[in-house]
Formats: sequence, structure tokens, C-alpha cells
Amino acid sequence: MSTNEDSLSQETNLSDQDYLLRNKILKEVSSIRGIALIVSFTALVFLSTSIFFIYIPASNGFFNIGEAFVYLAALIGGPITGAIAGGLGASMADLALGFGHFAPATAILKALEGFVVGLLFHYSRRVYGWLKYVFIGIICSFLIGFSAFLTTQTFNIGLSFYGAGEFSVNIPGYVFLIFSIILTIIIILVLLLLKEKGEMALSCSLGGIIIVIGYYLYEIYILSYDPTLVALEIPFNIAQVIFGAAIAIPIVSYLRELGVIHSDIIEDKDIAEEKVQK
Repeated sequence: MSTNEDSLSQETNLSDQDYLLRNKILKEVSSIRGIALIVSFTALVFLSTSIFFIYIPASNGFFNIGEAFVYLAALIGGPITGAIAGGLGASMADLALGFGHFAPATAILKALEGFVVGLLFHYSRRVYGWLKYVFIGIICSFLIGFSAFLTTQTFNIGLSFYGAGEFSVNIPGYVFLIFSIILTIIIILVLLLLKEKGEMALSCSLGGIIIVIGYYLYEIYILSYDPTLVALEIPFNIAQVIFGAAIAIPIVSYLRELGVIHSDIIEDKDIAEEKVQK
């Protein structure tokens, strides 16, 4: 095949993918199923964030399991569902729990997180498959590079379980580096060995970076918190992302196996047939 034919084929493929993306997003906000998913997941994000949480005194923030439902919304519903459920549901939870100073950042960061996870999993992963290796390199480099700066310090991390007591522990900085190396190995193995589950994990990891970096910058430059204290929250935010992905990915995979939700291949085939009929 000539170079011109290769170029034409790529343009046609991109055109088809753009059509599939537009129709997928349109169905998210115009179909009864799409609206029902948005409403349901927004409520689930709110409830999961506000019912179970662990207060972090150092940064006046909290650990919660709402991330799992942001990822479920994005992986099942798509980018718009993930964005609305994440941004609206989580920010309402901040207000309800008395963490209103985090609500503006939460609304933006969680919306971006849900959108990115949904977009990557439902669209970009099929068009630019090679980019996953670039993304995984960025993730791993960030984790290890940032942790390397913490190796000479010791951190006192405390938790408060409302009404159930408090505790704190001193953690050497090198522990974060060891944790990052182990996490990097796990991410690479998941991506390479688990195929679709790996794609889900990569999408959630990239969305999680938005949360980790976003809250760090917000607390330093907007809330004017001590950078050293803010750094103490980073492991919890990373753990929140991992915990959320560990819940969401098996659920989505199981629902696909049961046929409760269809794979993107089936959905894209249906949309493509609609395009042909038009």
C-alpha cells in the first residue's frame, strides 16, 4: 500500500472514531439510560464520599471511597457521566461534611478526573494504543521522582476516626520511594498482562494524577497550607486512587461478563451500523 493510501486510511479511521465519540457522548446526555446513569452515579459518589471517610489532621482533608464510584461512572457511562458524577457528587459531599474550602477544587478536579478516565477508556485507547506506554512512563517517572525528594525526611502521619479515637506514626521518607517502586511494578504488570483490565487501570491512574497534583497545588497556592504538611496527604490521595480502581475494575469486568453492560466493541458496531443506515 502506498504512503497516500496509508494516510487516507488513517484519516478515515480517525473520522470514524470522531463519529463514534460524538454519538457516544450524545447518547450519554440525551438518552433515558444516560440520564439515569448520571443521576444514579452522582448520588452514589455523594453517599460513598460522605458516609465513610477518615479525617487527615495534617492537611485538614479526608480519605474516602468515593473514587471507586467516580471510576465506575466513567468506565460504565463514559466521560460526561464520569465528569458530572465526580464533580457534582464529590463537591456536594465536601459541603455536607463541612469541608467547604475544598469544594471548588473538588468540583473541578473530580470532574476532570471522571472525564479523563471515561475518555481514555472509551475512545483514545483504541486510536492511539502506543500512547499507553508513554503514559505509563510519565506515571512511573512522576511517582519515583517525587518520592526520591522525600527520602531524607521523616513524616508524622495522623488519622482521626470521628468519635473512634486518633493515632499517629512516624514514617521515614524512603518508605514512600519503596512504595512508589512497588506500585510502578504493579502498574506495568497490570497493563501488560490484564489487557482490558490493564486499560482500565491505566485510565484510572491517569485520572488519579489529576487528583494528586491538583489538590497539592490547590492547598499550597490557594489555601496557603505548609507544603511539608500538604505532602503528607499525597500518599493518602494515591491510596484513594488505588483503592478506588481496585473496587471499580473488578465490578466493571464482572458486569461485562454477565452481559449487564456491553463492551465498547459491541457499542461501536451498533453506532457504525446506524451511520451506514443514514
